[in-house]
Amino acid sequence: MKNAEMCGRTSMTELHRCIASYQPTAELNDAVWASFGEHTDSVHFLRTHRDWVESNSWGFGDRAFHYMWYILLRDDVLNRPAPELLEIGVYKGQVISLWALIAAQLGRPAAITAVSPFEGGKPWFAKSHMLSRVAQLVFKRYREDLRSFNLYENGDYRDAVRRIFRQFALSDANVSLLQGYSQDECIQRQLGGRRFDVIYIDGGHRYEEVAQDLKYYSTLVAPDGYLVLDDASFDQPGSKFWKGHESVSRAAKDWGARDFRNVLNVGHNRVYKHKPFAAQKPTPFKSCQQ
Repeated sequence: MKNAEMCGRTSMTELHRCIASYQPTAELNDAVWASFGEHTDSVHFLRTHRDWVESNSWGFGDRAFHYMWYILLRDDVLNRPAPELLEIGVYKGQVISLWALIAAQLGRPAAITAVSPFEGGKPWFAKSHMLSRVAQLVFKRYREDLRSFNLYENGDYRDAVRRIFRQFALSDANVSLLQGYSQDECIQRQLGGRRFDVIYIDGGHRYEEVAQDLKYYSTLVAPDGYLVLDDASFDQPGSKFWKGHESVSRAAKDWGARDFRNVLNVGHNRVYKHKPFAAQKPTPFKSCQQ
């Protein structure tokens, strides 16, 4: 807890300093990504969580994302009354367990909702190289799913989520898992009318899936809340990080972020804030902790 308390002494300035100084240039994108990766290792529980995820192949993304979530939750989201967080596309539970861990370490409540099929989607013929090649020639959707890494190994991902929560002794009392796809009417009916302080979209990567997610779920973001889009920096400058998928980035560009401002990019994660505050003159980015 010592590192978390130390960071907390500048908690109200660090996130805002990052946002105020951010500009989407190659130099700053690389600097943010490298700096956040280093800062993840400076907070013990962030480092331990990410080390476990990497050692056990329990998720994807970059090390820098842990620190992005840390300052976003610590400096803003978890300071709100009864904060609500939503993830679209859970896989094995890396992000929702990280959210729960940050909330527990800071002693702040958070209600977490997660939408995911909680099962793999690879068809039976994917196990055969020959049949897979034939299917790619015949089925456009299968080609797109392979290209955008939409297909995961079959398995019980609910159990995977339970395991990572047990690994870090986290309570799931305030976690709601909704099984289904984000475009399903039954899922959208369950979420309709709710407002979330942060929504993380990491679902299907085909263009139409991302476009539908952005159109619908952006309407569920609370005033001054955040929408974070994964795999969306394909057209962003920078050379040190993987930039995600062209289909996701194109959907983000076509969405246009109406009523949102892209306030920060960390690798291939793009952070949008609802009802943006007045633009401020950017200040040079060195390190968000300086």
